[in-house]
Formats: sequence, C-alpha cells, structure tokens
Amino acid sequence: MLEPDLVPDGSVDGITTSSGAPGVDEPTGQSAQSRRRVQRTINFDRSVLERARAAATYLASYEPQAGVRSLADIVNPAVLAYVTELEELYNAGEPFRPVLRMPSGRPAKRLDPVPVLDRLNHAQHQAVVHRDEQPDDPVPAG
Repeated sequence: MLEPDLVPDGSVDGITTSSGAPGVDEPTGQSAQSRRRVQRTINFDRSVLERARAAATYLASYEPQAGVRSLADIVNPAVLAYVTELEELYNAGEPFRPVLRMPSGRPAKRLDPVPVLDRLNHAQHQAVVHRDEQPDDPVPAG
C-alpha cells in the first residue's frame, strides 16, 4: 500500500498525522485509556437518524436482551464494522494511520459512497467465490 506523502507541517490534505519518524506508527492525541467515549458532532441523513433513534428507543424500552440502551449502542458497532471493511479493502486489513485532527467542513470533492459499498460487496463476493473454488482434496504434485 502506498502511504500518502506528508507535507512539511505534518499534514496530508489538511489532516494532521503523527509527527513521528516516517514509517513509525505512533498514536497521536489522547491515549485510548484516557477517555472511553468521546463526543463528536456529525451529520446524519434525517431518515437514517430517525430510524436509528426509533430503534434505540424501542429496544431500550422493550427488548433489553438486544443490548441497545442508547443511539451510541447502534452507531459504534456500525461504524466499527464499516471502518474494518474499509481497512480490509484499502489498507491490507491494517488500521489507517492515526490522525490528530481532521479539517472541518465538507471536503472540496466528495465521491459518492455507493461505489465504495459496491466495491466492498464485490470484494466480499470475490472472497467467497475464490474460497468456493478451492478443491477440498488437493491433488499432490507428481
């Protein structure tokens, strides 16, 4: 995988990355143990947010075995699953390089997320197809 080039201020396209030596991955910002949860402001599509809030409210009230007590109990696992898929697809299954801060506002050019999801689904499908093509009993080379 090709690493993005860092500019002299230590940023990549306005994203501040670790200021350590090149090739040395070290976390930036606070340690993971310092705060378990961090509050951030993000924008949702209204319909997605309404469905997630309705699900969280219903499950917390009537289905305690679901383990959903808040909206965060829905959002965190979903984000983790998607980031894990992106790491598999674009970074050889490794976590992306940690960043200290991201630029605020919208990026200058936004790609449609649907093709990304299509590529993820295609990659998963290919993995299943190739796994299914493997013979159960390999023929020894003679």
